[in-house]
Amino acid sequence: MKLGVRRLAILLVLLLSACLPSLEIEQEPAIIPGAQARTVTLGEYETYYEVIGEGPAVVMVHGIGGGSSGFQYRKNAPALAAAGYRVYVVDLLGFGRSAHPERRYTQDLYVEQLTRFLEEVSGEASLVANGLSAAYAIRIAAERPELAESLVLISPTGYERLARPQNEARIEAFEQFSGFAGNVLYAALLDEGTQRFFLIDAYAGRESLTPEVLATYDRNLRVENAKWAVLSFISGNLDQDVSSLWTGVTQPTLITWGTEADTTPIGDAADFLRARPETEFVPFTGAKLLPNEDRAETFNEVVQEFLARSR
Repeated sequence: MKLGVRRLAILLVLLLSACLPSLEIEQEPAIIPGAQARTVTLGEYETYYEVIGEGPAVVMVHGIGGGSSGFQYRKNAPALAAAGYRVYVVDLLGFGRSAHPERRYTQDLYVEQLTRFLEEVSGEASLVANGLSAAYAIRIAAERPELAESLVLISPTGYERLARPQNEARIEAFEQFSGFAGNVLYAALLDEGTQRFFLIDAYAGRESLTPEVLATYDRNLRVENAKWAVLSFISGNLDQDVSSLWTGVTQPTLITWGTEADTTPIGDAADFLRARPETEFVPFTGAKLLPNEDRAETFNEVVQEFLARSR
């Protein structure tokens, strides 16, 4: 008798639950056209990434700047996937849709995040990275060569620029921004005019600042705790010196640069090419720090040809 009552109770629960509205939380759609949105826990924090295509792995890492994210590669990842690659577009911690822990961010944190991603998700891959992230890619290629098949570096830093040593001075600089001063500074960065000022430093011209671009950067800047990664960058805690690492890189490498870049001018390429003259170098006219966006079609062709030669 008891067994019958129990079965009846279970059946009643199932019938009632079938009538309830679904409580399933919908995940935001992928930003990259045709990609799948995914998350993975690496160490303490959750990393958001998008994946598209099948074939040899390519991992794309956005630059370091307020509001940056994998959105940067929306014009590139589908083309590489169509060319026969499995493309992963990663959001660094504190950016885009990855976790935004309230903490001081460091070069070591990002190198660890990307290293874990290569170990646990993509496996050995060709790395496409921009700016400071390109410096992190260089470090990984030098320290963990089995994880990096080749490198595509967009306007890399790490010689004279953004190469400050990571010491107590960097920690003290960050702590100066951890209170009221940091809040005031970040509030200024949220201003529409300020955002446009910094974006025009990366993009070729005002015509590149489409409503989609402006809205995406603004939205990313307003995510809770987004300020900590930005303040870590401003205080120099994300700098990565590559001068002693670059010469130890043995993987095939392509460097691309916009000829109109100002804050990280194309002249900075000289140090990289002098130290490793076998490095391929392609300048892009009509572009600054993001030739992959402003000259997307040509950039995609150049990268596809390089990856095909490098295998």
